[in-house]
Amino acid sequence: MEKYSTKKFHLALKDILEKKDVKLRGLAGRTNLNYTYFSKLKAREKSPPVRTIEIIAAGLKISPQYFLEYRIHQITDFLTKNPEMVGSVMSFIEDLTREEVPKVAEPGEEFDN
Repeated sequence: MEKYSTKKFHLALKDILEKKDVKLRGLAGRTNLNYTYFSKLKAREKSPPVRTIEIIAAGLKISPQYFLEYRIHQITDFLTKNPEMVGSVMSFIEDLTREEVPKVAEPGEEFDN
């Protein structure tokens, strides 16, 4: 299983449920969230609140970081609290997107040049 999903929440949720062979009713029981709510989440493109993502991730026994929306929230929250960092973050992103900058392999992965 990959460490992070790059998909929108509803697609990432569908994928992780299939990979872990978890049914919506089972997840509802693990999280104390309503089965109908999960059906709606799985069908719509809008992501749930961050706290709900944390509850769902705990029910699936994965990090909330798996979900793209959670990571985006963390970045937004950090930059809101530290506006002086916006310029540095933008420079870092620009450097990463340039082709001549070497990429760093994740632990356990081979380095691909």
